Amino acid sequence: KYANGMESSQGFHGMMDGAGIVPLADGGYVYVSNSEIGSGDGGVYGLYFDKDGDVIDYKTLLSDTTRNCGGGLSPWNTWISCEETGGGQCWQVDPDPQGANHGNPRETLLGGDGGRYETVACDNRRPDRPIFFTTEDHEFGALRKFVAEGNGWDALHNGGSTTFLRILDESTFEWTSNESAASISAATYYRNAEGVIYHEGLLYFTAKKTRTLFILNLEKMTYESEKTGLQFSGKGSFNAQPDQIVLGNYKRWIYFTEDGGTTPGVYVRDLDGTYYTIFEAIEGSVYSGDDSNSSDETVGIALSPDRRKLYAGFQDAGVLMEFTRDDGFPFE
Repeated sequence: KYANGMESSQGFHGMMDGAGIVPLADGGYVYVSNSEIGSGDGGVYGLYFDKDGDVIDYKTLLSDTTRNCGGGLSPWNTWISCEETGGGQCWQVDPDPQGANHGNPRETLLGGDGGRYETVACDNRRPDRPIFFTTEDHEFGALRKFVAEGNGWDALHNGGSTTFLRILDESTFEWTSNESAASISAATYYRNAEGVIYHEGLLYFTAKKTRTLFILNLEKMTYESEKTGLQFSGKGSFNAQPDQIVLGNYKRWIYFTEDGGTTPGVYVRDLDGTYYTIFEAIEGSVYSGDDSNSSDETVGIALSPDRRKLYAGFQDAGVLMEFTRDDGFPFE
């Protein structure tokens, strides 16, 4: 239901998953959300807010795709949506109604010959050659590095080169054109990679099967890793599979969603590696499960442009929530 009392002509999409927020020129913004429905019934949808944070529109931005799981924002404010299915691809979507490519989603070069893709992050220190990192949720899914030629919409559709992450030992890694070698490395060190973010020369990504956060130093070609939620403070417990991750505004906190477990929730990690609870399901509720039956997962984490609103939800329940702070301050 919109702020003016009218209702959308279409229901909210099912199996919502990865999400991002794109600011608009009029001060409003779009909450861009994937649908992980399979068999060609997935896609991307836009929930439009005005400058006051009221919902004013809802529309389909991409259709006829399969299991749109995670994704990521480009430096030019488009959404890249990843299909997590055999032969899946990564699609570029322009959510801005005033954008030159609005209504014209297009398959990118990020996915190569196809895979079970998850999430995208971008190193834009050189705007003429932005670097995109794409994770794959597969035991042998090598993390991909795509160096684009140029900036803007066309940079993801023309030219560029791809290499793959190969971890060499307990502290060093390389980028290789040998995808087979990188796939073996993935199976050895970082099976089923999920969320990924970039910040100041560091690439953070999660491997859900081993519940591990990797931190790659892209300059030194070294890395560190830690078990997610192991160093925990306060109430709650982050002991199931880490999924999507988002960097806070002041770069002091990393926000995590959680797949499965008895109390799936959203958590944050500070610079010292300590984890805290934002919210989590009540054990025994409709959102919780047990070790053998993960009944739900948290998804769709995103922050409004002013960081005063945090969005996240539960996938199976189809619940999207908007959080604000009691003190009125922005998150982080």
